[in-house]
This record gives sequence, structure tokens and C-alpha cells, in this order.
Amino acid sequence: MAEPTQSPTLPSTADATPYVPISWTAVAAAVAAWKFAIALLLLGIFAFISKKPLLMQELLILPVIAVVLSFAARRIIRNSEGTRTGEGLANAAWWASLVLGLGYVAYLFAIDYSVRRDAANEVERWVGQVRDDKVVGAFYTTLPPGQRQGVSRNDTSLIEMRFRDELLMFRNSDLMRLALRNKGEGEFKYDSVGVADWSYKPGAIDCAFSGTVTCPEGKFPLMVQLKGIEGVTASEGGGGGRQWMVVRPQGGGFIQQDKVERTGYGWLLVLLEINGGSFGKGFIEYVNSGPFTQPFAYQGFVVEGGVPAEAVGASRNGTAVLASFVPLGVAAAGQGGCTRHMADHVFKLPGGGEPSSGQKEKFLASWNAQGVFEAGRRLKDAGGGVPDKDVILKVGDTAVEVYLPIEIPIQNTTGRAETARGKVVVACKDPALLAELKARKASAAGEKPTSNPPQELAQWVNIPWRVVRIESDLNPVSMHQASPGGPGGGPPPGMGGGGAGMHGG
Repeated sequence: MAEPTQSPTLPSTADATPYVPISWTAVAAAVAAWKFAIALLLLGIFAFISKKPLLMQELLILPVIAVVLSFAARRIIRNSEGTRTGEGLANAAWWASLVLGLGYVAYLFAIDYSVRRDAANEVERWVGQVRDDKVVGAFYTTLPPGQRQGVSRNDTSLIEMRFRDELLMFRNSDLMRLALRNKGEGEFKYDSVGVADWSYKPGAIDCAFSGTVTCPEGKFPLMVQLKGIEGVTASEGGGGGRQWMVVRPQGGGFIQQDKVERTGYGWLLVLLEINGGSFGKGFIEYVNSGPFTQPFAYQGFVVEGGVPAEAVGASRNGTAVLASFVPLGVAAAGQGGCTRHMADHVFKLPGGGEPSSGQKEKFLASWNAQGVFEAGRRLKDAGGGVPDKDVILKVGDTAVEVYLPIEIPIQNTTGRAETARGKVVVACKDPALLAELKARKASAAGEKPTSNPPQELAQWVNIPWRVVRIESDLNPVSMHQASPGGPGGGPPPGMGGGGAGMHGG
């Protein structure tokens, strides 16, 4: 009997190695790392093309999540006793997130350093221009890059025409006035403190930079607001990179007045500015207080030894008013009367220059008709503000002068009423005061500044001020809302507006 044939043994269909699932935490870590890498690549390309920094700190959330998940995945896999896999994926996600994340953090630190360095350099350069009385160059830095288009930093005439009122307000800012009073060699010293804070908005960096100006007047803390515009094209006044501008503060205040500490010399200047300004304002107000006041204003405020209170009192006496036409109008000023004297000797061009005979007659007609007005009666910007409103103090070897802005109503050849800008200049030539100023300035270097004025300055409350000049170019000023250069730009060609000389001399 034949032996039965055995059927061949079939191979087992079971896997030689049992299936082990990949840990979901490893997958999640890889996904987070992958998303971070892709986002960094795409956003980096966009930032490179647009020439703008990639400042998105929120992107760092992804590598942090990936690192945490990678750590968790490795712990889970090692403790799973072979029931989970994917440790290699977790390791790859770990290293990718760590390297890319740290690289991006280093990039952010580099940008922060760059911003702080550039801001410091820009402020140093700008304050240097202010110190060296390069007013137009310093003002140019305050213009947005778009408004610099077609305007050179050195084109003084175009800047004065296009940005007349803005330039005027910048000239009268507290920092410019401080620099103007401390123009001696080594008097105006600036020490940089650093960036107080900065933030990034799409296309721009807002930065606050602090520093301190030290001069014979004391210590003056500064807070300069900067804006860095990214990706400014050549057509916009840039070269495709970051362009910095100094933001002009509302009211023209770069100095932190509540933190200022002054020497005795500095406090005396504050007293003189207030005192002289009050005298000048009294003159302007009195001239406009009613008819027939010009002769009394001349006697009380212009003539040496005149007493304003006595002149004001006399003007309210009917008999004195009638008598004023002869003794005050003629005898007091010589032939031609006091009004003629005002036009021939008191009226000057900006800086004290001698006007032409035609300009003198033009001023005389205006003085006889309406006198002068305080600044802001007619000339205001679109927002109702007064561009020229600040009192300016100057200290010289022979006199202390205070400049007060005014408006001069004039009639043109067609009879239309127009307005020119000007300055009333009051001065004190008291030798005792000048000697006191010189002595206090010389001793200021070794003096500790204080936040309160010394009591001994009370002796200088009564100061013999006189109105010595009324300065103006008599060019009519037209207020306007906009110009090709931006808000508040200058008048059409041929129109005046004070120009460079109308900042007080």
C-alpha cells in the first residue's frame, strides 16, 4: 500500500515584526516644526523682497510647542515598552525647532541691536545739527520720507517756502531756543541715555530715545520720538532701506520740563523771559486798547525813563488825551511826531536791518491805522493753532532782548487787508543785570542745578525794559491748509511769510 503524500506547509501570513503605532505626540511635534520652517521660509522671502525686517515674535510659539511635544514624545516612546515608535521623528522635530528657533531669536536680537544703534546715531546726528544752529538740516530730519521727495536737505529756500509754518514752529521749539542761548564753545553738551522703548508696526518702527543736555543753564532731559520707515523707495526720498524721522511733538516740546534742573543762571533767564514777555505783551495790548493810545504807548514803553502805569493812567484822562496831540505827538519825538519816530527809528527789518523808505511809509500807514496785533488774531492754521506764538530770549554783551511775535495789518495796493508777521523786541541794558548774568554764567559749571529757583532772584523782579524795535519784512502771509509738500506748506512763489529772519533776529 502506497504511503500518503504530505501536503506542503504554507508559510505564515503573520508579520514577522508586530505592528507598533507611531506616537501621536511625535507626529504633532513634526507638524509644528514643519509649519514653523515653512512659515519662516515664506515670510523671510517676502521680507527680503520688500526690504523689511521679519519681526513676528508670535512665530516662536511654534518651535516652543514643537520642542515640548518632542520631549513628551521621547518620554512616551521610551516608557511604552515597544508599543509606540517614532523616536527618530521626535528627535528630528526637536533639533529642527531648536536650531531654527534659536536662529530666529538671534535674528530678533540683531534687529533690536540694529534699531537701538541706528536710533542712537540718528539722534546724535540730529542733536548735533541743533547744537550747530543748522536749523534747516535738523528740520529736514523731522519730515516724513514721502515729503522729502524732490527736496534736498541743503535746499534752504525751497524748504522755507514749502514748509513755512512747520519750520517756524520748529525754530521756536524749546530745544532750538535752548541751543540758541548756549552757542558758545563747549556750552551745549549732549549725553545719550538710550532707547527707552521701541515697537514695530507694519512698515514702521516707533522708538522713544532719551538723553540729557547739559549747559550753563542746567540739565535738560530730552525725550525724542523717532519713526523708522521701512522699505522707502527712491521715489519716496529713500534708497530702499530704513529711513528715520524725528517726530515733532505737539506744542514743540522735546524737553521734559517737569524733570529740568536749573542753575541760578538758568533760573534768572526764566525770570527775564517771563518778565520781559509780560512787558512786551502789555505794550501790544495797550496799543490795541482804544483810539489815541499810540502816543501814550510811545511815552510809557519806548521812551527811556517812561513808566507804563503812568502812561496808561494818563490815557484815561480826557484832558490828557486832548493835550497829547501836541506835546506827545510832536514835542516828545521831535519833528514829525512819535508815529514818525516809530517808523523811522523803531521799525526795523528782521535781524535789525534798516528798511527802505517805502517800507517805512508802509509801516507808518499800518501803525497809524491799526497798530499791531498779538500773534494769532488773524494768522492761524487749519486746526486753529498759532504757528508763531513763542517768546524768545537772547542774552548779549550789551543787552538782554526778548522777542514777542506779533501780526501787522497792512493794506495792499488794491486796498485789500493783509497781514504780515513781525516781532516786538524789548530790551534791558542795565549794567548791573548784565554783570549779574555774566557772573552767574561763569560760576554755573561748579553749581549743582536745582528744581526750584533761588530766593535771591527776587531782587530782579523790577527790571527797566524798553521797546527798542518792531521787526518785520512786511510781506503778507496767507494761511493755507495744504501744499504740494504736505500740510501747512508754504505760500505761492513771491509771497512772504517771515522767512528765515522771522525767528527773532
